Amino acid sequence: VIQREMLVNEGDTIPSDALYACLERSRQNLLNLSLFNTVDILPLYVSPTEVVVQVRVSERWYLWPSPIIEVADPNFNTWWRLGRDLDRLNFGLYLYRYNFRGLNETVYLKFQFGYAQQYALRYKVPNLDRRQRWGASIGGGYYQQKEITIGTLDNERVFHRPQQGNARTSWSVDGDLTLRPHHDLRHIWRLTYASADVSDSVVIEGPGYFAGDATHTGFLAAGYSLIWDTRDSRAFARAGTYAELKIDRLGLAVLDENAPDITTVYGTAKRWWQAGERFVISAGVQGRTTLGGHVPYYVQEGLGYRYTVRGYEYYVVDGQHFVLGRTNFLYALIRPRDYYLSPVPLEAFRTLHIALYADLFADAGRVWDDQQQATNPLNNAWLSGVGLGLDLVTSYDQVLRAEYSVNALGEDGIFLHFTQPF
Repeated sequence: VIQREMLVNEGDTIPSDALYACLERSRQNLLNLSLFNTVDILPLYVSPTEVVVQVRVSERWYLWPSPIIEVADPNFNTWWRLGRDLDRLNFGLYLYRYNFRGLNETVYLKFQFGYAQQYALRYKVPNLDRRQRWGASIGGGYYQQKEITIGTLDNERVFHRPQQGNARTSWSVDGDLTLRPHHDLRHIWRLTYASADVSDSVVIEGPGYFAGDATHTGFLAAGYSLIWDTRDSRAFARAGTYAELKIDRLGLAVLDENAPDITTVYGTAKRWWQAGERFVISAGVQGRTTLGGHVPYYVQEGLGYRYTVRGYEYYVVDGQHFVLGRTNFLYALIRPRDYYLSPVPLEAFRTLHIALYADLFADAGRVWDDQQQATNPLNNAWLSGVGLGLDLVTSYDQVLRAEYSVNALGEDGIFLHFTQPF
């Protein structure tokens, strides 16, 4: 597994001025496996023309009973604004086994209770062949929820809870096949079967949730992704490029029941530049378009969930197409560094990684919608937001962001997030 990530191999002939760049990129590749706390790669010269490369790693803990305590709303601030209702929390347990069989395989189980109940299993094998180019994963899950969002009004979610039973139950199984011909490029092919049911009252209150007035849907979906990734760190990038093209077809005319008849295309391009030791500049654009007929509410996506113009965290902008651009200017108040905590009894937890950044950012985005625009003023309008933030990056790829932002409506606020800026 370690040798697969190295840009140099036994017997290679490399110009001396390129060696250190190759070793640094190899070190970044190894850290991006998320198997190691630290990686050191040292060239040991045994003659003027021969080098022995020594790789030293500190392994992370591989068995994680990770607790689930999360808000069911799109973000922490929305949950806080809606009254900090503990009934709107999800809680439970992930059980991860990383580096299963010592081959970088991953197995996880998920048991989630609270606002939404979910049970899931996944097994990922990144290296099927000896050259470690082909990988695969398979998984599935069951999901049920007593209350769901059935639409938006004034760009705020409209909830529905039936008098009895669940508003929606669903299950899915999926598998994917991955080809990694070299370090920075990935091809992914996937196949999914999804099935979902809603109560009769959902269709009455929110027509068009599935196709027509159906209370059940079941369909096959096939997709393909092409990813180019040269980021120095996937947890919090400071240099490199990330580009992705993702195409999904929902409804294959096989095993379809009230299936959507649409194709979605998602694309993104992001770039990070280091300007000196402490400054990082980043810019990116991403967008999604939906091709086909009417888009059921169940499968449409705009801005407000995974993708947000900062400053509009309280709003949901549904639609069939969107574009989002982001820029960040970062200054490292504390440059990335590792501290060795010798009193900690377990070696896997003795390394503490810390970095702290001040962030100046600006976002802009737009959603195109021809289904709910009459009751949602932010649909089909350009949105923008600017602000300042602090980004804390720590061990095991954890990122905490606190941001003060102002949107084009003149609204401002302090928002908390638990992911990298984009």
